[in-house]
Amino acid sequence: MKEYRRELKKLAEKMMEIMDENLGLEKGYIKKVFCGGEGQEHEPFFGTKVSHYPPCPNPDQVIGLRAHTDAGGVILLFQDDQVKGLQILKDGEWIDVQPIANAIVINTGDQIEVVSNGRYKSVWHRVLASHDGNRRSIASFYNPSAMATMNPAPKLVGQTDEDAQAYPKFVFGDYMTVYGDQKFLPKEPRFKAAGAM
Repeated sequence: MKEYRRELKKLAEKMMEIMDENLGLEKGYIKKVFCGGEGQEHEPFFGTKVSHYPPCPNPDQVIGLRAHTDAGGVILLFQDDQVKGLQILKDGEWIDVQPIANAIVINTGDQIEVVSNGRYKSVWHRVLASHDGNRRSIASFYNPSAMATMNPAPKLVGQTDEDAQAYPKFVFGDYMTVYGDQKFLPKEPRFKAAGAM
């Protein structure tokens, strides 16, 4: 498991470098923000969660995991390749994420949305209950340090009227306090509440 986590952390950092390039930011910008910014040496948080969804005799009466966005940065999901259940919200419609053997599903969290000033969006997702069998997943989260100050990259703000700063400045630890109470609610009030702390 240690080697698996080490390789996934490298993959998350590579994904952030690709996002840096796509956004026109310097290489390593997002990772630096996640460490607390220029001159800061706080470690980003990298954690892994294993989930088990047992078979459900009445899947139409329950949801395995309610709709939410993830609070942090880059999420790498190794989902069950036999039993489906993960769905994402796209254009107002829930779409199944088909299980593919040995594939990693990459998801962006709320802090990628903030740093990119909304160019990348955190993804609403949920897990449906199923009677087909046991579903297991391993989710790894690359999140900012609790001390990291989050706000849109200055380079992505103010170039045009459409580039107005769309998110307030806040400390990630404060955001997590708000998120703990509001995980399943709309995300925009979470940003505002953290910015007001």
